[in-house]
Amino acid sequence: MLTRALAESAFLRAVTECDPTRLVREAITLPPTVGFAVGKAAIAMARGAGPVREGLAIAPADDGRGLPAGWRLMIGAHPVPDDRSLAAGTAAVELFERASPDDVVLALISGGASSLMEVPRVPFDEYLSITSAVMAAGAPIHVLNLVRTALSRIKGGGLVRDCGARVITLAISDVFSDGIGVIGSGPTIQDLQARAALVETPLRDMLAPALVSELLAARGPAAKAAIAVRELGIDAPALEQLARQPYREPPPRIGDVAQLLAPMRAFADAAARSLDGARVLDAPLVADVERYAVRLAAEPGLVVAWGEPTLAVPADHGDGGRAQQLALLVARELGGTDRAALVAGSDGVDGPAPEGRPAPAGAFVDGTTWSAILAAGIDPARALERRDAGTALAAVGALFVPGPTGVNHADLVILG
Repeated sequence: MLTRALAESAFLRAVTECDPTRLVREAITLPPTVGFAVGKAAIAMARGAGPVREGLAIAPADDGRGLPAGWRLMIGAHPVPDDRSLAAGTAAVELFERASPDDVVLALISGGASSLMEVPRVPFDEYLSITSAVMAAGAPIHVLNLVRTALSRIKGGGLVRDCGARVITLAISDVFSDGIGVIGSGPTIQDLQARAALVETPLRDMLAPALVSELLAARGPAAKAAIAVRELGIDAPALEQLARQPYREPPPRIGDVAQLLAPMRAFADAAARSLDGARVLDAPLVADVERYAVRLAAEPGLVVAWGEPTLAVPADHGDGGRAQQLALLVARELGGTDRAALVAGSDGVDGPAPEGRPAPAGAFVDGTTWSAILAAGIDPARALERRDAGTALAAVGALFVPGPTGVNHADLVILG
C-alpha cells in the first residue's frame, strides 16, 4: 500500500530534481545583458541566469531569498490579474523597449505568466469578465491562453514587437503539448507555428471536427478566440469586435532563439524515479476532473499520472482547486480498499488560498477518507457538487501543504 510518507517524499524529491535554477544555469551558453523572468518559477529561474545589467522578475510572491545583481522583483496576481499585473506588464514592455541591438535579452518563461503581467487591448473590466467566464466554464488551458492572447498587447509575441535586441527564450512547460508559444501565452514567441498547439492532440480529440476545422481556418488569435468563446456559450462583444479587425502577421524576428528546458511531464517522471515499480501513464489528464477518478482507481499497481485537468466552478463554490476535487473523487472510488493516492499541484498551491489556513497543494486520500469525512459530519458528495473539496478534506487532515515549491509543471497523481 502507498503510504503518505512515501508519496510526499516522492513529491519533494521531484521538486529538487526539477529545480529551475539548475535547469537555467546549465542551458545558458551566451551571457545575457538583460534578464526577464515571469511565472511561478520566475525567481528560481532568475537565480539560474545570474547577474545582469538590468533584469526584471515577475512572480506571484517573494520567497525572501533575494535575486542576483541587477535584478528587481515585481509581484503580479494569480490566477486572476489585478492592478499589480498591469503594473508588471507595463514594466516588462519598458524593459524590452530599452534593450538595444547590442544587448542579449534572456527571457525565462514558466507557468502562471499569463495572469502575472498584462497590458490589455480592451478595458480591463471587460478583459476580466471574458477570461473569468472562460475559466469558470472549465475550458482547457490552451483555449484560455488563446483568449488571453487575443485580448492582450503583450502575449503571443507582443512583448518583443518593439524590441531591438536579440531575445533568447528558455521555458519550463506547464501545458500538455509543451508548445513553447503556449507556455505563459508565449509573450516572446511570434512564430505562428509555435502557437498552433491549440488544436494539437490530445486537445484535438476533445473538440468536434467541425470546430477544429473552423479554428484552423481562422486568421489570427482574435478570430480563433471568438470561435472558441462562442462554442462555450459566452457573450463577449469586445472580443467579437477585435475578431472583425483585419489581421496582419507580425514580421519575423531574425536571430531569436527559443528552447524548452523541461516538458510538462518532467515532474511526474522525477517522482516515479523515486518509487520502486512505479509506471507513468503516457496520456495526460486534460479534461474535466470528473472523467478521471474511476479510470485512475482501476489502474493496477503503483501508477503516476500527470496533467492539468479542468474544473468548472459554480458561483457559490467553496474552498478547493482541481487537485483537491480530484483527490476527493478518487477517495470515493477507493472507499473500503487498501489503496491510497496523493493528488497535488507541482507548484505547491492548488486553487485560491482558503481563508484562515495555508493554501494546500492537494491531498492524500485512502480507503478510509470518504467514510471519515462522513463521520466528521460533512457530506462529501455535496462538497463535490459545490467544489468545496478543500473543506471536506481539511476536516480529516488529508490536505497536503508543502508551500510554494518554485516549480511549475503538471499536477501529479501517485496511486497505489
